[in-house]
Amino acid sequence: MPGSDRSAYAPTLLSFAQQRLWFLDRLRPGRPDHNVPTAVRLRGRLDQEALVRALTEVVRRHEVLRGRIVDSEHGPCHVTEPVESFVPTVTDLTHTPAEQAWQRARELVAADLATPFDLGTAPKLRARLIRIASDDHLLVLVIHHIACDGWSLPVLWQEFSAGYGAAVDGRPIALPDLPVQYADFADWQRSHRTGTALQGQLAYWREHLADLSPSVLPTDRTRPAVWSGRGDQVEIEIPAELADRIRALGRAHEVTPFMTLLAAFQVLLARCTGQADVTVGTPISGRTRIEVEPLVGFFVNTLVLRTDLSGDPGFTDVLARVRRCAVEAYAHQDVPFEQLVQELRPERDLGQHPLFTVMFQLEDPPALPSGLPGLEVSDHQIPNDVAKFDIEISLTDPGDRLTGVIRYAADLFDRDTVRQLSEGFRALLDHLVAAPERPVSAWETPPGLRVSPAAPAAPAVRPAAPRPDADRAGAPAAGTETETELLVLETWAEVLGVTPDGVHSDFFELGGHSLLASKVMSRLGRALDLELPVVLLFYHPTVAELAGGIDAALLADLGAAEAEPLPAGKARHP
Repeated sequence: MPGSDRSAYAPTLLSFAQQRLWFLDRLRPGRPDHNVPTAVRLRGRLDQEALVRALTEVVRRHEVLRGRIVDSEHGPCHVTEPVESFVPTVTDLTHTPAEQAWQRARELVAADLATPFDLGTAPKLRARLIRIASDDHLLVLVIHHIACDGWSLPVLWQEFSAGYGAAVDGRPIALPDLPVQYADFADWQRSHRTGTALQGQLAYWREHLADLSPSVLPTDRTRPAVWSGRGDQVEIEIPAELADRIRALGRAHEVTPFMTLLAAFQVLLARCTGQADVTVGTPISGRTRIEVEPLVGFFVNTLVLRTDLSGDPGFTDVLARVRRCAVEAYAHQDVPFEQLVQELRPERDLGQHPLFTVMFQLEDPPALPSGLPGLEVSDHQIPNDVAKFDIEISLTDPGDRLTGVIRYAADLFDRDTVRQLSEGFRALLDHLVAAPERPVSAWETPPGLRVSPAAPAAPAVRPAAPRPDADRAGAPAAGTETETELLVLETWAEVLGVTPDGVHSDFFELGGHSLLASKVMSRLGRALDLELPVVLLFYHPTVAELAGGIDAALLADLGAAEAEPLPAGKARHP
């Protein structure tokens, strides 16, 4: 992956993963769903000037941290801004009693995490240093996911540690030059999109995920029409003795601890849902090129792991099936999840994640700065009340016991339900590891665990808004399109490269997808000098419906009428 000779400040197209986050931000603006926080407590004599210098050097080195996103005719682009756009905030609470100071610090951390980023401005990293006492500080970083991932945090802290040590000693901060920038990766990714190898991987996923019905746990409440992101979490702990047996079983059957834990959880999903076809999502680093290993950026990809548990297999057989599924997925990991969704085009409402509703991952322990002169560094836990999936299990293996959390959508589940799920998972692990040859049906479901005796019905959605009927009184006859419908027809033809048949043509049936939807609404908004939300197209997918929604928005903008509320219909996946 060669570095480019581009100007550091020239606009560059986003990666596929970045493009999806940008679109989601346009679809549901003003939300902190993709904020990535990290915080460390620093006890000892802190050199504040050295800290700022070290952080600033990290931001200078990684262009993605000091960029803004602009819309263009070619799609959303990243524009790098000077490092001066990054200005850390320092909050001094040393004159406040210790208990009150910590309470205020927690409030500031929560506020920083809840504050959304404006993707149109730089930088994509916010830093706050809170002085609790002269020898006690809290350093809080919030980064937008569009500029970082889990791998990025150890990279960031390693560079910060080296920079801080040099600054304290009065030495220049001298770090190895980066071979490429994130923009070079994004350019490389796009240039390889149509390669033969990638097309072969796409063919695998098309076959592997054909006729997919996502595993959906029985919920305490009806799924809302639009995902709110409200979440909570329940802690989970697997004691050291059981963790050791899990690792030993994995070694005996040549599977990783992740595969063993995933296999058990998929058995639990099969029991709770009544489905033998079990699907979960899992993140993978996405750094298949050595050049990108030292970069901060958004490389992580998402794999869909679909396992067939039919036939009441023993757990050893389940391990073999999960191992085969995972290895095949790893071998076909180069297809960006965003491109996979675009290819498979799942239909669903805006209240559910596409392709899977449950995420499962085994993470490394949190990264921390190290070797800071005169400072004792410890992790500072930040509560996370944002849910991206129905259920997300994140486990950590520090070497003895296994710990983690189950994050859940508070709109769907009660806390007690998720606590029972956590306890059921631990009980199932103990049972399966103790007798791995026995059929999985031999496990007795613990009382209180919510299960379904058969595959549950599809999540309830409200009836779709009726399509306009040409025979209905007041509807325009063929060939008598309104001015707004003509504008929509013309814009769709330009963006899609296909001429719609008429006002009943469906944008998504014509090949439309999330990026093209954003382009359409951006062009229509510019033509009408009106801010039109992208979500309007997902609720009004035909020419006539969209034109009607735009006319209502125009009337509201003129003050002549109230804006028409979005109908409670089924929206297409963004």
